[in-house]
Amino acid sequence: MRINRFQQYGGMAVTLACSLAVIAAGGAACVLRGFFFAKEMYLFLTLWFVLCGVLTLGGFVLYAASGWEKRLKPQGGPAGKTETVRALPGGGVKVDTAEAERLAGSGRLVTDHAGKAEITQAADEAVSGSGRMLNGSVSRVTRLRAAVWLLPGCCIVICILYAIHAFRGPLSSQGTLDELLRWGFYASFAVFAVLVAGTRRGGTLLAAVWHLLGLVISLSALLAVCGGLPVPYAVAYSQSPEVSATGARLAGLLQYPNAFGAVMAVFLLERLFAAAYGFRLTGPSGTVSGEDCAEGEVEASRGTVNRAEQENIASGGAKDGTVSRAEQENIVSGGAKDGTVSRAEQENIASGEAEGGAVSRAGETAIAGRADRARGWSAAELWRTAARLLPLFPYAAALLLSESRGAWLAAASAGAAALLWKRQLSAPLLITGAAPVAAAALLYRQLARTGLAAEPLPGLLLLAGLWAGALLAGLWLHRRSCRAAGWHRAAMLVLAAGAWTAAASAVLLQVRARITGPSPTAAARGLFYRDAWKLAAEAPWLGRGGETWRHSYLAAQSRPYVGSQVHSGYLDILLNLGTAGLAAVLLLLLAAGWLVFKASPRLLPPLLVIILHSAVDFDWSYGLIWLLLLLLPAWALAETIHRPVAEDTAILTGLRRSWPYAAIAVLCVLTFMLSILSYQAMRGAALYKQAARVSGDPAAQTALLRQSLAWNPREPQTAAALSRLLPEEQGMDLLLDSLQFSPGDAALHWELAERYLQGRDPGEALYWVRRSLKADIFNAAKRLAAIEGMLKMAERGWAEGNRQRAADSAAAGLELLRQYSLLAGREHSAGRRHNDRGFGINEQAEGVYLRLRALQALATLEEREKIVAR
Repeated sequence: MRINRFQQYGGMAVTLACSLAVIAAGGAACVLRGFFFAKEMYLFLTLWFVLCGVLTLGGFVLYAASGWEKRLKPQGGPAGKTETVRALPGGGVKVDTAEAERLAGSGRLVTDHAGKAEITQAADEAVSGSGRMLNGSVSRVTRLRAAVWLLPGCCIVICILYAIHAFRGPLSSQGTLDELLRWGFYASFAVFAVLVAGTRRGGTLLAAVWHLLGLVISLSALLAVCGGLPVPYAVAYSQSPEVSATGARLAGLLQYPNAFGAVMAVFLLERLFAAAYGFRLTGPSGTVSGEDCAEGEVEASRGTVNRAEQENIASGGAKDGTVSRAEQENIVSGGAKDGTVSRAEQENIASGEAEGGAVSRAGETAIAGRADRARGWSAAELWRTAARLLPLFPYAAALLLSESRGAWLAAASAGAAALLWKRQLSAPLLITGAAPVAAAALLYRQLARTGLAAEPLPGLLLLAGLWAGALLAGLWLHRRSCRAAGWHRAAMLVLAAGAWTAAASAVLLQVRARITGPSPTAAARGLFYRDAWKLAAEAPWLGRGGETWRHSYLAAQSRPYVGSQVHSGYLDILLNLGTAGLAAVLLLLLAAGWLVFKASPRLLPPLLVIILHSAVDFDWSYGLIWLLLLLLPAWALAETIHRPVAEDTAILTGLRRSWPYAAIAVLCVLTFMLSILSYQAMRGAALYKQAARVSGDPAAQTALLRQSLAWNPREPQTAAALSRLLPEEQGMDLLLDSLQFSPGDAALHWELAERYLQGRDPGEALYWVRRSLKADIFNAAKRLAAIEGMLKMAERGWAEGNRQRAADSAAAGLELLRQYSLLAGREHSAGRRHNDRGFGINEQAEGVYLRLRALQALATLEEREKIVAR
């Protein structure tokens, strides 16, 4: 008894901790700018991995307790004892024998003379999660479980690939460490989300986290514009009409309009399709219309309809109204000798298969309530509809104000794909979204005139008024459409279509130049992609480690553009981890899409937005995007689990049984190791910032930088700063050591080149200058500084009487100048487009050239005179 109570309370504590962890991750994503900057995540990741380690230890203890329980528990049990179906925190399931038999689908009970029911082998396999049906085929439970655990599994595979790179010597050790910590966080978050989804109220909790995230991100951005809320860089300004039609774009907490627009598109489509799935249309006589009957997944989206029932209903049973085989087995197996039937079976029987089984339990509920809807809405129905429509206006307004053409196109493509699959949703989607989208377009037009600069009080009144108007108009349209019939319903559809058309026209008139005209950003991304493909071909299988593009694009770029992000999540993964990492990511996306498609199709459009938009922008550099991507299948899983049939609860069964002691111990050690790595990086970054604040005291600054480098020797920025404060030889040794951690860092190469330019060996100086310029091809300032450094070295040699060194230095400077001139001429002939770095011949280059030529002539002439004299 004590062991059972310990397991119960321990499981409740683990479940509560997982829930709090999911909530904390969502809140931290809002505070830390969407988890874009790794340095801002170190403190959070340290605490996160400590929590993971503690929870893993808790799981270890619960696993051991379950083992002791098996040893102490006597075989068999009291006759006639029945248990109810419920999911345990660790994933276990308690089930009565009738329910277990129904889960297995065998349709038989094995009973003895005392009336005690025993679970057959097939039922035991179904409850324990083996996923084998009586006929030997793999059940749907196994497929769902495989898809569920592929989410953290693929994240763990990516972590392993980054760990391999950490030992192989990546292009950037610090970038690889940051990515390792990120994917460890994603993997643990996926585990927590899946475990929360397996709890009794997991769907409600995940839905609350989702909606709070969406409202915080959207309202904070809108209030920054309309209410004076101080959100740094919430608005991105641009004087180029090719970048912004209004001169300002809403960026919100993410501080990047394109990623912000993609996030808003994700939340908008989720609410639009939730409202469409919850929409009901009644005919003139109060009967359910075709849209209502066709949407067997309306209640499924809220987790109240069993998909197996829907499949039976869709198959029609037989034209004479016969009941399907599975239901017959349920009814046959429904009772012990007292004739009782379990709750889930009663619901299946009560769902009604009249008229050939063409109406689901959701449709039955709709038919039962058609008289109430004909007389008027109930208060509960009114609140439910208002809750569905409430977030639509802020999401739509934030999406429009972001002016992200990619996000608009991704949202339109995802919505169109979903409507092609579910054409009956077209009318509900048209009606539910008409008023919010029209009000959002009006707000966009009003703010576009002022460049997103509104006074707080008028701005708040405008925002509140349009929001209230959108909600009331949406409720009116919804109610009128539900009660209308014939031409009245057609009039409502025409009115909704007119609102959509007016909204689209108002927005397109404002941004038509950006849509119809040439797009320099699209052309620039074409350059990014071509250069990235060439770079990926150098390491096609495993890539070159974390942040490959950021540390190598200066050396790989074919034109002098500015872009430390490759603007494609798939290419970024390919550069970092090669085809192995890309395959793992694609498998993760496939598992998430399949799970959402099977469990809750209304969540598929927002998932498609993430998948599509990430192909043309660097959304995956934001940890928030990955949290949303992992939340969607977990949310869908939670809705699947809590349908009446308890088969789906077996998805998470046997969690403690499937992990041996060694695996739990390894996971515990790994989580604490990641916590230590994150803490070391955090301490190093904190000491570096402290050193920057005491720049007036070289001694204190040197001490702080040494401590920072001791905590985190992988950071090249710290090594470069410390090398400037050390003597020449010590600084060069430090730079060479740091270069082993970051062989692709252009700043370290330039620091070494500058040291050698101050020396006396023109050969070594030329070698490091060329390495530095190879790492940063289109840097005019570095090229001119290198040429001037060679000139100074030649002048020092001349002053010291070393004519040979002066001549060699001058010749090296002239060669560097010749290469600079050729490259600048080529870029000048290619045009100014994409020359974001202003690469060209500097005016000082001509004067340096004349001085080098004169010095070379003097040194060469004197050397010849010496030879003639000999």
